[in-house]
Amino acid sequence: MKRNYHTHHYLCNHATGNTEEYVLEAIRNNFDILGMSDHAPNNRVGDYNVRMDESEFDIYLRDIEESQAKYGDKITILKGLEVEYFNDHEDYYKNLRKKVDYLIHGQHYISMTDSMNDLFSGFGLRTKEEILKYAEILTKAMESNYFDIMAHPDLYMCGYKNFDETAEKVAHLICQAAIDNDMVLEFNANGFRRGRANTPQGILQPYPRMEFWEIAKTYNVKTILNSDCHSPKILYDDVIKEAEEVYLKLGLNDIGILKLKHKQKGVI
Repeated sequence: MKRNYHTHHYLCNHATGNTEEYVLEAIRNNFDILGMSDHAPNNRVGDYNVRMDESEFDIYLRDIEESQAKYGDKITILKGLEVEYFNDHEDYYKNLRKKVDYLIHGQHYISMTDSMNDLFSGFGLRTKEEILKYAEILTKAMESNYFDIMAHPDLYMCGYKNFDETAEKVAHLICQAAIDNDMVLEFNANGFRRGRANTPQGILQPYPRMEFWEIAKTYNVKTILNSDCHSPKILYDDVIKEAEEVYLKLGLNDIGILKLKHKQKGVI
């Protein structure tokens, strides 16, 4: 692993480290690409304890630019953001894409009514209807063409836990949408830090769930390993190396280097 596109920043209020600190750790580990991708500001969500305020967005961008100027001869440093998909946010996504190199999709909230009035955590999905709605939202996100990577697509298993027929159906829906929209699914190494819980399939980590990724393998969907790190010291620690080993053994279709959509003709 010599690159990481999912890197958080102290401005999200639940991570530590600025761009330079992550860059120095990446250089120490012989990385050739580091993408910063903190949680995008969104005043319609209002969860400012886990994302930067809109007034801090320019601070975030300048912080990345300063490291690009200082270390650009040693490592490629990219501007990115992690963003949820919501209806009627077209102008919001277009504006973000003008300011960064790429967007990672991470659906941390869902709405059963496609509104902003009944959002609840994507980590706490419990019913068949909720995880099917999760698949529907991810499909719409992929169809929108605003995103470059789908972060932790198997996040729905955090709360649902039982990889039953419905969970399997959700996996197929997500993987088929990824194929249809030429999308990259992320094998999220941060899930290896979240402990293990009892499930009908045994004592397992919430994600990555191997059942999901075995299905992804049958589709030959494009994939990428990211650390989703929230501290420079864990950019490439033993936990990430363990996840990397599992990822490589799965034999998924690893893309290696991300092709940035904004540099491809005809893409927003």
